[in-house]
Amino acid sequence: MAVRNKGSEVAAIEYSTVRVPYDVLNKKFRQAQKMIDREIGQLNMLIGNIERLPSPELEEQAIKSLREKLGLFKMRYLEYLSKEGGYAGRCVERLDYLQDYIDETDTKAENVWRKKRLNRVLVDYFLRNSNYDTAIQLVKSAGIEGEVDMEPFLAGREIEKSLAAHNTAPCLKWCNENRSRLKKTKVNLEFKLHAQNFIERIKVEDYSGAIQYAQKHLIDTGEDPERLQETMVLLAFKPDTECEKYKKMFSDDRWEELVLEFRRTNFELHHLHSDSLLSTLLQSGLSVIKTHQCYSSERSGDCPVCNEPLNTLASSLPFSHCTQSRLICRISGEVMNEHNHPLMLPNGHVYGERALTEMMEREGVIVCPGTEEVFWLDQCKKVYVM
Repeated sequence: MAVRNKGSEVAAIEYSTVRVPYDVLNKKFRQAQKMIDREIGQLNMLIGNIERLPSPELEEQAIKSLREKLGLFKMRYLEYLSKEGGYAGRCVERLDYLQDYIDETDTKAENVWRKKRLNRVLVDYFLRNSNYDTAIQLVKSAGIEGEVDMEPFLAGREIEKSLAAHNTAPCLKWCNENRSRLKKTKVNLEFKLHAQNFIERIKVEDYSGAIQYAQKHLIDTGEDPERLQETMVLLAFKPDTECEKYKKMFSDDRWEELVLEFRRTNFELHHLHSDSLLSTLLQSGLSVIKTHQCYSSERSGDCPVCNEPLNTLASSLPFSHCTQSRLICRISGEVMNEHNHPLMLPNGHVYGERALTEMMEREGVIVCPGTEEVFWLDQCKKVYVM
């Protein structure tokens, strides 16, 4: 049973741990395949040309050139092969890493593994919030370089910087490199980038340049005709227009929206969740233990949700759905059952028999933690729950 539960836990939480390096491996493989096809095509063309050369001297020069190209091709091939081997090895390491946790039976070793996971979750959170230096320091100090995928975030950081500086060239290059994968997403990021370049030309009143740019880059992006028409209408407006709809399109805030749009698209391409794993785990954990008592006058000091700041964080989350309830003694935190009967004080508050007996022996009286009223043990009544 424990192994099955661990397997479900790993499947739910650790999906991106294996998926991200696999996607990078797949991307490197496709890049290598394109390079090989292109180089082989050029080499075959050179070989065909050698056979048609009129003199041995020219043939010798062509063969020498062919040998040089073969050498370069071999170097590039080995470079790609080395990168692919590295990512393939990383996939195997990740699978072994997760399998070790599933098969682990020692509690201390499990706690060490979970501590590593917590550090990985924090690194993911820092990277998503652009705290790159903090993330790098945590990775080094925790020694989790092999368990963390920073490449998608660090590569995206440079593109985000360029967009913040009002430069779309790096992002357009990224779109071109990932064109086939971007077609599967619902967001046409490339159109939005070209549309922004179009708008920037209108801002400086370069209308002819804007029209030429639109004809070259906007018409064939596959964007919805209505959206395209909405963008082209900007030619009829000034950047200082009072029309709210088009005033927003001229605003520099669109650059910040492009940064966020690129970040979401980059996450989607690498199969990273839109929300950080820390946020998902925190919300799930709070929902499991959140009850109506957490927002009543009788909050428990031992309940995380009953106390700030988690009480405020959990306010918009659903309450836990319990099909089976347990009575917990507020004093001792122990379950109240047939071995620890629930006892009700005259004021209606219920506590465990063990805790009340110990309090009576220690202090001579029972002081209700809720109201600070004083009672004796013979005043308590057993509570029977059906």
